[in-house]
Amino acid sequence: MDAVAVDAWLLKLPLERPYRLAFGPVAELDTVLVRVTLASGDAGWGEATLLTGYTDETVAGTWTKVLEFLGEPPSRLAALLDGHDASHPFLTTAFRTAFEMAAGSPLLEVGGSREAPVRVPVLGLLQGEGSGALESEVDRLVDAGYGTLKLKVGFDAAADARNVEVAQRRLAGRARLRIDANQGYRVADACAFVRGIATECIELFEQPCAAGDWDSHLAVAEIARVRGLPLMLDESIYSLNEIERAAALDAARFIKVKLMKFNSLARLDAAIARIGELGMTAVLGNGVANELGCWMEACVASRRIDNAGEMNGFLKPRDKLFVQPLRFAHGAIELIAGETPEIDLDKLSSLALARASQYPSRGRSQPPADSIPKQLPVEAP
Repeated sequence: MDAVAVDAWLLKLPLERPYRLAFGPVAELDTVLVRVTLASGDAGWGEATLLTGYTDETVAGTWTKVLEFLGEPPSRLAALLDGHDASHPFLTTAFRTAFEMAAGSPLLEVGGSREAPVRVPVLGLLQGEGSGALESEVDRLVDAGYGTLKLKVGFDAAADARNVEVAQRRLAGRARLRIDANQGYRVADACAFVRGIATECIELFEQPCAAGDWDSHLAVAEIARVRGLPLMLDESIYSLNEIERAAALDAARFIKVKLMKFNSLARLDAAIARIGELGMTAVLGNGVANELGCWMEACVASRRIDNAGEMNGFLKPRDKLFVQPLRFAHGAIELIAGETPEIDLDKLSSLALARASQYPSRGRSQPPADSIPKQLPVEAP
């Protein structure tokens, strides 16, 4: 894990419209980008986008760790990543995937050709408020080519159930529907919600209760099993240990995985394989990531996943980071054989709140003066 240079940028990227989640709306993405350059001259990039409420990692704490990593001799970097994989998985994923990309990971290679790109279908997000707006969004997304839609719930069980009914009625079998509570329900509300909805066209119901509350989840799972409603775990899953536990408890038919939770492309790929071996189905993708993370997930999905991906975060920010935006048409990311995205360095510089660099060839580095932001993003309470 030797590098000639390591660079990091801290970004805050406003979204086109707020992303409504059970634990609060998201108006911008807080992202750390890492670039690793090897002695060969090959460079790779990695991303960590922090979402307060989803991960315990904070923006300020993550950037502090970046400066700590870059202030150490390069010979220490591997040990630092090993020591932080469990506590800072998003951050170590940014560093490890940058090394994997620089080294030419086969997991980032896709088949197809320029004439026949590989299509990775992703889901469309329903965010309309009120039945009329929701019906219009259903029609718009189906007409745009999406075969799977997602509806966020976890706010108020009765109102959520009415929104599910509106979406089901408007879909009329034209697409599948995923429902995601993002841990928003207490067990009684989750059970009432499951009892109160029809299962027509619903592919799965995701993470009804708090990530660590397995007892509540299992209570919901028992009712959902009787209703014929498949469950999916997301926030509860951070490693192979939780995947094994979910299988042992028969807690879910689907397991959601994201690159930023598994430290590297290789570990993500191994997790997906293990999910299949245990008789469950993996769903891959991060709805709160930028182009880089979504591209990497799409590459893995093209080899491993046969359902709609959730790597649609790249569609949300106003500003794009690739010189050529990630190709997207008719509800699918299009991957071109042999094509590696290029980060727009001018755009990156203009958007960065801070930057830090390490040049091992010059000895122990000291982050430059602009490495510490004048004001780090404020953490949500």
